[in-house]
Amino acid sequence: MECIAVFDSGNYVYNICRALERAGYVFEVISTPCQVAKNGCGYSLKFPIEYKDLVIKTANNLNTPVREIYKIIPQAFKNKYEKIY
Repeated sequence: MECIAVFDSGNYVYNICRALERAGYVFEVISTPCQVAKNGCGYSLKFPIEYKDLVIKTANNLNTPVREIYKIIPQAFKNKYEKIY
């Protein structure tokens, strides 16, 4: 199951993505879905749910806390997002 982590800034997402890549993890930076975005457009980090704690810990170590994490629930036409953090 996939998740997305929403941050306060696109720069935060890219910084965390680079830090995780240096540690050997490769995740995807995506546009934040409209159903989730509260402040217009933005970027989120997409990753498997089993890495949730790693993403939160890495973000906190970089002083860029995760605002929210959503589980992606695939649907026929449009994905659904369930807040889990």
